[in-house]
Formats: sequence, C-alpha cells, structure tokens
Amino acid sequence: MNYEECREWLENRRLTIGSVPGLDAVNELLGLLGRPDEQLTFIHIAGTNGKGTTGYLIESVLVNNNIRTGRFLSPAVIDEREIILVNGKMVYKTIWAEKLSDIIELVEANNLKATAFEIEFVLSLLIFIDKKCQLVILECGMGGRLDATNVINKSLVDVITSLSVDHRNFLGDTLEEISLHKFGIISSLSKNVVLAHQIKEVYEYFDIYIKNPEFKGINVVKAEKDKLNSTFVKVDERVVQILNYKNYVNLQLSLAGIYQTENAITALEVVDVLINEGYKLKEDKIRKAFLQAVWPGRFEILKTNHLYILDGAHNMDAVERLFENMSLYFTNRRLIYIMGMYKDKDYRDVVKFVAPKGKAIVTVSARDRKRCVEAFELGKTFSEYNPNVTAADSYTEALEIANLLADKNDIILIFGSLSFLGEMRELILKK
Repeated sequence: MNYEECREWLENRRLTIGSVPGLDAVNELLGLLGRPDEQLTFIHIAGTNGKGTTGYLIESVLVNNNIRTGRFLSPAVIDEREIILVNGKMVYKTIWAEKLSDIIELVEANNLKATAFEIEFVLSLLIFIDKKCQLVILECGMGGRLDATNVINKSLVDVITSLSVDHRNFLGDTLEEISLHKFGIISSLSKNVVLAHQIKEVYEYFDIYIKNPEFKGINVVKAEKDKLNSTFVKVDERVVQILNYKNYVNLQLSLAGIYQTENAITALEVVDVLINEGYKLKEDKIRKAFLQAVWPGRFEILKTNHLYILDGAHNMDAVERLFENMSLYFTNRRLIYIMGMYKDKDYRDVVKFVAPKGKAIVTVSARDRKRCVEAFELGKTFSEYNPNVTAADSYTEALEIANLLADKNDIILIFGSLSFLGEMRELILKK
C-alpha cells in the first residue's frame, strides 16, 4: 500500500472503531511482531495538560546533545506524520507507508480489533527501532493505566504532568479517579518518576498511591514551583521568559505563556534525572534548546492582516491559564473567538467562562465528528451567554467571518482543541 492508501485505511479505522480503552488488542499485535517495545528505552509521559510541551522540551535537549531520540505524541496539528518524530522531524512517507503496510497486513490476517491510535503507536515503535533511537519519549493519549502506550513493561522515567478533570466519558467523573488512571503508567519496574507541580488534592492522591510496597525503590522527584522565579521580556509580539530554578540561572525560554514555566521545570527535573542516569547533557546545550523552542499551537502568535493566537486549550484548567496569558500579554484587547470542542470535555463550563469575554464567537466542528460538539450545537450553548455567535460550516468560512468581524486592534483567538488548529494554521499562513 502506498502512503495515501495507508492514510485512507487508518482514517476508516478511526471512524469505524473509535477509542477503546484497554490493552488486549495492542498486546496481541505486539506479540505477533515479537514485542518491539522491549528493544527500546522509554520516557513515558501522562497527564491532562502540558504533556506535549514537556515532551518537546525534553526532546529538544536530547537532540541538541546528539542523542538519537524518538517521540510519539498526539494529536497531529499540521501533518498526521508529526505524531512520530525522530530527532524532532517527521519520517519520509515511504518509510511510514512501508511499516504501516506490514502492520495492516497482520491486523487484517488475524482480524485484530486494534484502534487507529494503537496501530499508530505500534507503527512508532517499528520506526524508532529502524532509526536506532537511543531514547523514546512516549506520550499517552487520553489515559494512563489503560492507554495503549502502557503496554511497555518498564520505563527509565515516568512523568506525570499537570492533572485536572478531563475525558470524563473514559476516565471518571472525579479528579481522584482521573489521577489514579494517570498514575497507572507507574509500574514496579519503573526506575524514576517525575511529578509536575499539582494542586493540593493531586499531591495527596499521589503520596498515597506511591506508598504501595511494589513501588519501593523507585526514585521520586517532584518539581518545586516555590523554587521557580520567572519574568518575561516582550519584543514586538515575541515573548522570552527568563527562568531561575535551582541550579539553572537566567535560563531563556522562547515559549510564551505563564503555564509553560511549569512545563519547563518539569522538563528540567527529567533532564537532571537523565544526567544522574549517565546521559551526558551539557548545560550550554540545554540553554540552547530552551531558547530555540517553538511549539505550534501552544499560545502561538501569528500576524498577517490580523493578530491571531492559536492555543490547544481544551479543558477548564487549560482555558483559565490561556486567559491569564491573554490578560498579561494583551491587556484591553477585544477578542474574536474561533472555537471547537469535544463532548467528553467540560465544554459547557468552558463556554460559560469565556463567552462574556468575547466580542464575537465563531464555532466550528472539531475534526473527529463522532466526539465533537457540532458547530451549531456549540453555538447554541454560547448564545445562552453571548448573542454574537455564528456557527461556521467550514474552517475557511470561520476564518472569513472572524476576519470580517475583527477591527484593526482586535485579536482572533483560536482554541478549544488541537485537532483543528493545524488546518486553521495553514489557512492563516496562506494569507
């Protein structure tokens, strides 16, 4: 099968099977392939917010230090191949199609019920082995304990990023239930655990969880926000944050957003763990990685005829942080929203919070039509709090409407899900 045929097969799989928590199907597929996961060394990341940025910063440090690094993440923002990266770059379409064709053949021959996400995960392992990756950064999808990535038997470092209520349909209704799912990536064979800054309740759940006798001997490190000092410098529309954290002084971070400093110190704790494990990571290379950091769709600022901000904020916690940043960096600017969300998010709470702050709202349907709140339905929810709302039939139409509504000094804020940001980004850059 060629690349386009593989893409079509995978998309059909996504539409027909959807998301199915559990490990049976992916374990069966890995068994048929000879357990490729056992040939790799992993940094495993679970969490509600910050997984992508934390993984990206760790990857950047490793690549700058000439350590061949694989990274599996989701969802794709610009190109579906970006969920599998080697040294921060997508692999050629021919390699993607060759490896995926082998998996498809096995799936069909054995009538396996593996989901598209599980197949993509297994595909990443085959690519990482082929490319001789020395370390693999493995990002969970929506879960932890029952996430497809949790079939790996052991990891060098498990990372738990910021936790909040999310994916209620799959993970539970309470923060405790969700936390326990995310903590599920920690196993008796885990060597190190790094916990990002959390709210008080999550620390309490974690401390009880990690006291289990099977985790005795695991090195546990907690990012310490009280030891972080940060300021920011704004040059035109570009923001550089200056961080002081433990032994790192005047570390420059090119990612905008207050919350990114928390992701940064989590990444720094992982870096220090890797140094203790024998990896030679030089401080000047760490500094270079943070200074050159660019992460599309995470408080990304684009300027053409209007000022656009793209952010993957998709739940209440992330949206509150997004609007903190908007207040800090863009005081007293009126906002036009382009927004799409999924049903398994607390989207009604998000709408209630953001609607009064918007000059006008344009709603769209996010990419996964099974999970998304349709643009018209999302618009109806918005209209309860703000009458200036329009449901768009397409992303192109949404951008056209937003541009017409925006005055010279207004900002067009595009958020709600990473799933549609890639297409919106391309449309903006084409202008």
